[in-house]
Amino acid sequence: MARHSLWPKGLTGRVILVLVLAVLFQFLAGSVLIRTGEMHIQRQDLGRRVAEQALIAERIITAADRSDRSRLLESLSTIHTKLELVEGSPEIGPGIDAEAREIANAIFEFEPALANYELRLSLETGSFLNLERQVIGAIEIDEDTWIGFTTQERVADWRLLLETSIRVGLIAVLILGSAAVLVRTLSAPLRRLSENAQLIGTSGRIFFDDTTGPEELREVSRALNAMQERLEGVIDQRTQALLAVGHDLRTPLARLRLRVDGIEDRADRSAAREDIDQMTRMLQELLEFFETGESQLDREPTELSSLCQMIAEAFDDLGANVRFAGPDRLVIDAVHDHLARAIENLVDNAIKYGGDATITLATDPDWAIVSVEDNGPGIPASQFDRVMHPFERSDAARSGRHPGMGLGLSIARNVAEAHGGRLELANRTGGGLRATLTFPKK
Repeated sequence: MARHSLWPKGLTGRVILVLVLAVLFQFLAGSVLIRTGEMHIQRQDLGRRVAEQALIAERIITAADRSDRSRLLESLSTIHTKLELVEGSPEIGPGIDAEAREIANAIFEFEPALANYELRLSLETGSFLNLERQVIGAIEIDEDTWIGFTTQERVADWRLLLETSIRVGLIAVLILGSAAVLVRTLSAPLRRLSENAQLIGTSGRIFFDDTTGPEELREVSRALNAMQERLEGVIDQRTQALLAVGHDLRTPLARLRLRVDGIEDRADRSAAREDIDQMTRMLQELLEFFETGESQLDREPTELSSLCQMIAEAFDDLGANVRFAGPDRLVIDAVHDHLARAIENLVDNAIKYGGDATITLATDPDWAIVSVEDNGPGIPASQFDRVMHPFERSDAARSGRHPGMGLGLSIARNVAEAHGGRLELANRTGGGLRATLTFPKK
């Protein structure tokens, strides 16, 4: 069973994920801190309000007649705090609840004179599902005479917490969105650098802009430009050396062919000629391999339908069974000779190993597709990549019946990649091999 990682593969995704986690932590921590601060302020405010009203009520009640005390307390009640006269022991238990200690401290801090009276204070919940609590308390102003008070304002208003969370969340989303856009903008040069780096070796020289973007990316761009220059120098030097050797070998081979004619024994003369012809073909194949890998040659409009038809007729004239199917006209920009060599190599392989060949030309909005099919034994799928490398041959091609250096498919792939396309191999369902060249139309 495949394991899927939540850690993104791309740098932009990783940075955004880190920002999401950071903003989420900030959101949770901010909500808790803000709510804690709001609760502290609320309890301090409640304590001061209770202290003020309780002290005023104590002074008025103490000076009033007992018959007027209850009425006076009702008149001193406000929308925030309800006051009442309690004769005897109040319903609230003695002492101060631990959760109400902060409110009691605020009462004594705001009105120190109340510290001389017994204070009972607690936070009570309205119901099991309602977590919002209210302050309930009583101050004994005389023996068995208490001023009871109940705050109408909830101590833990969870709606306030929800509003606070929404506000903080909206700010967090705004910050995260802005940061994500900024990160994506900053990573755009890196994406362009990656895309261009993937084109190295598949087309002409890629120029990396070393004048814009962060200094680190400029350094990488300069390094890639220098690397391409060094690689081109080394490759050009070795290619020129091999081409020079290849051309120079033609003269000795021509002299050997003339000298072979002087051999009296017919069998020896024929064998020597075959060896020289094989060396000549291998040398020509090697030169074509280096020449078709050149990606900076000028391209010209090439009529692909006519080219495929001409190749099919040329092989047919030599006695091979080659067919063509495709549109009447399809023009692409290409190096004509290299394109012809690539298709000829695929057809030649199809005839060698399959006995016949079918050239099919197809098109879509962006690509021209040339397929060459045969009815041979095909190639194991595990060898597809290997046989397209230079000097690699399939097991069937290693027999003496098919001489060569194993460069036919390599040349075809060089041509495809130099034109910005690709070469793909696949075994046909009914038997045989399908080699497909794909070229961009523009």
